[in-house]
Amino acid sequence: MMEVVLLLVVVTMSVTSSLVIKSHWEHVRLKKVPPARVDGRKSGEIILTCSATGSPAPNIAWYKDDLFVPHLDYNMEEKSASLGETVAQLRLPCLTESEAGLYECRARAGKQEVSAVTEVNIVEYVENLCREEGQPEIAMWRPTVMVEEGDVVVLPCRVKDPHDQEITWTSGRGDDIGNDVRFVVTESGDLVISSVTWDDMGQYTCTAKNLKGATSVNTFLYPLAPGL
Repeated sequence: MMEVVLLLVVVTMSVTSSLVIKSHWEHVRLKKVPPARVDGRKSGEIILTCSATGSPAPNIAWYKDDLFVPHLDYNMEEKSASLGETVAQLRLPCLTESEAGLYECRARAGKQEVSAVTEVNIVEYVENLCREEGQPEIAMWRPTVMVEEGDVVVLPCRVKDPHDQEITWTSGRGDDIGNDVRFVVTESGDLVISSVTWDDMGQYTCTAKNLKGATSVNTFLYPLAPGL
């Protein structure tokens, strides 16, 4: 049902904002999860991708054998009424036996939580497949976010070691978004927009750069009429 709502809003975005989010709505649903079992070659790599839709726009965290995977800070408490999709990727490079285990993707929206578990097994492989770190990898972002006008919205752009990357945001017109009164890029790479207006509707692009290259993701922001 959530996917239908998202599609309807994008298709009708030329119409004056008419949808209303009720602040007491809380729901979350996994949209894409990794397979139940993944076999990775020793010294190789695997990427686990998980996405969820919900209200408020969900947070996603990865756990290994019930322990939080601490390489990224996923803490983003949503205080505004919102709808959205969140995508999170977990990259496991240069695999060894220590990476074997149960990996759980947990998505939370308000007090609602859902999860999915993937068993990762490591199989022997003769060649060394371990690769040097390359261009930045954006591990969490939101393809679509809907938020009430006047609220604050967070557009996440989470990378490993953000201080080692140059993270920039641009608007759909290609204009650089710098820190000002309403648009602030945090140290973690998120774009925080305060007092959202109808004119803020559109696509926002996060780009992470280092000496090896650049990676970009897009987020579409759709402001909605304030709730009654």
